Amino acid sequence: MSIVTTTSRMTKNNPTTKFSIRLNEDESVEFRPTGTFAHVTTEQVLKIVTKADVDVTAENNKNKVNFKLTGKDKLFGFLNYFDNDLTDESASTEVKAVLKDVKSALSTVELGDITLPMTAGQADDLINGL
Repeated sequence: MSIVTTTSRMTKNNPTTKFSIRLNEDESVEFRPTGTFAHVTTEQVLKIVTKADVDVTAENNKNKVNFKLTGKDKLFGFLNYFDNDLTDESASTEVKAVLKDVKSALSTVELGDITLPMTAGQADDLINGL
């Protein structure tokens, strides 16, 4: 008998690129553009994260509240893994305080703080260099 449980749920692959954004020496977040903006470059991501409006998302199935970046009535994408204690029941004052923290952290992002995931070849090269 195996202790590994298989499930019949369908998983879908999301081909959208995820950008890693270093906020400081110890903290980074992920920016995931929507399908409409899946083609963006790191320069465009910098413009989005430093200039777009930031709002909260609903609590996800992992009990985390993430953030959405919008502008001109369009959703650019989502900011994930920003450390916060928000829930769907958080008071508006708590939400506003965290949004202020997010905007402040994003305002200091520079182009060099935004990276794409390594390709398989880059990962192999890194391992071979050990």
